[in-house]
Amino acid sequence: MTVHLRIRARPLAAGALIGALLALVGAGCALLGAAPAAAHRKFFGGIVADVPTGTPVQARIASAPDEVLPYGGGPVLHSNRTHLIFWDPAGSGLSFDPGYVSLIETFLIDVADASHSTTNLYALSGQYADSSGPAAYDSTYGGAVVATDPLPPNGCTEPASTGPPGWTVCLTDAQLESEIEHVIDVNGLPRTNHDIYFLVTPDGFGSCTDASSSICALGGHATGYCGYHSETADGVLYAVIPYNAVSGHCQSDNPRPNSSTADPTISTIAHEHNETVTDPEGNAWIDALGNEEADLCLTDFGPPLGSPGDTEWNESIHGGHFYIQELWSDANGACEPRAQPDLLSLSVASLPGRPRSVSLLANGSDPDGRIVDFQWFFAGGRTAFGPQVTRTFRQPGSYRVTVRVTDSWGNWAFAKRTVRIRKR
Repeated sequence: MTVHLRIRARPLAAGALIGALLALVGAGCALLGAAPAAAHRKFFGGIVADVPTGTPVQARIASAPDEVLPYGGGPVLHSNRTHLIFWDPAGSGLSFDPGYVSLIETFLIDVADASHSTTNLYALSGQYADSSGPAAYDSTYGGAVVATDPLPPNGCTEPASTGPPGWTVCLTDAQLESEIEHVIDVNGLPRTNHDIYFLVTPDGFGSCTDASSSICALGGHATGYCGYHSETADGVLYAVIPYNAVSGHCQSDNPRPNSSTADPTISTIAHEHNETVTDPEGNAWIDALGNEEADLCLTDFGPPLGSPGDTEWNESIHGGHFYIQELWSDANGACEPRAQPDLLSLSVASLPGRPRSVSLLANGSDPDGRIVDFQWFFAGGRTAFGPQVTRTFRQPGSYRVTVRVTDSWGNWAFAKRTVRIRKR
């Protein structure tokens, strides 16, 4: 039963094991239980390794100016639509904490509403492109489903020695895929190549990549994960997001700006979201160790922006405050919290002999790239294109003029002026 709601190269000891895991899993090697390579190359990407808060696992710092995240030739997403599936299995005794579902929804709504802006980490993804253009920060929110489908029999076992106590449920990636496909079919949800599904599970709900694997949710720093992204055999992009707020796991002791157990989970969702956009099939922006855009910055959170102590936040997205890891920027050879804003100015000049006409000139520059488009917006829905345009107004009065520039990463900047047309 479902209810549809529209609402870095030299890591330290622990990191060495994580790097080996990422090399195996991120590179899409065939794991036990996976389909034959000829039929479907099973890719487990963007593994958010299960590292406790403060673990000294260092992101890879470029040792030379030309060291970058390499491009493998695969596609990126030029836009994306996100969907949430919260699996709250009937009769299981498992449930989501109060406010958990709503805060995660709020986060993805805020991400969508801030699309194309340079104010948060999502703006960094546009530097990664394919032959058709950038992996632009162009997100919409498709809604949420609370699925109450009963649990199938356990398909795996969470490692008792390192996993959180009391996690008796354990499903394989294949079982989780089946639930995602079921929810999509029952609710008539879209299956385009730009739809991304996040399967979110509650406290006590474990998972492993397959029946005999030790690569499991919150399985410890050696082989455990806090989330990953993948793709079904028929092309559905998805991410698995276990409950992260377990002490000693998944950096859950980081600040929680919303005082919610969903706060550490949101950092994992941002990790998987950005890497699905820049490397949806495991053959685009990924290095030889299986590291993607967010993997290189797993423990880098950057400077705080506001609030002290336990409620500190480092990202403001459409007015919402979150504590999220940074992303790797090839352009700067470092982990960064956001893109640099574009610079834009707008000037207005009268035209001699044409009292109701003006020349509008926009000057724009992008510290991270270049400006590729100028679009003007006038009253009545009229538009124009180019850095300089001429506009004739029929009547005297005050008119609001807006110009929007698009940079080479797909991000936007705006400038506005009021143009006053006087009587002759």
